[in-house]
Amino acid sequence: MDPELTTSLDLLGRRLALMRQLASSLEQVQSAVVRSDLCGIQGHTARQRELCQGLGQLEAEALGRSPRPSIPGESREHNHKEKEDFGILPSEDAVSPAVSGEVRQRWKSLGQELAQVELRVAHLNRVYAGLLRRAQRTLQIFLRVLASSTGTYGPPKRPTVMVPSTMQEVTHV
Repeated sequence: MDPELTTSLDLLGRRLALMRQLASSLEQVQSAVVRSDLCGIQGHTARQRELCQGLGQLEAEALGRSPRPSIPGESREHNHKEKEDFGILPSEDAVSPAVSGEVRQRWKSLGQELAQVELRVAHLNRVYAGLLRRAQRTLQIFLRVLASSTGTYGPPKRPTVMVPSTMQEVTHV
């Protein structure tokens, strides 16, 4: 088998594995958000960051250049052309006709799986973003209630202590 094709199949398989891990992490972090588990959210966020960096390194490897650091807020639109040229995104004409049917079928199968997992990750990202927006709204509501009730619900006043009288009681009979 052609070494370039072997490398492409390997890169495709590695990308699929990373995307599956990312989907799994996105599924798990949803329950952490619902439970308001800050440590769980932070752990999954760190894991997702590692996976995204791994995907970036894999892309750089496929493009034959060093990894480019991700820039927060950077538009993904300009990366679309790079993604098409990535070399591991399968297309019908990506495998030459001289390649065996078994290799062609593996390429197609991996490509279909990758497309499904990428759609799943995109969906999970939208769900996760929605959960985070709702959690943020709930937090803002609590903060507004707390801010508006500071005068009403201030710290309790110290109870007055009753000092026993030094006078004796006199009974009149």
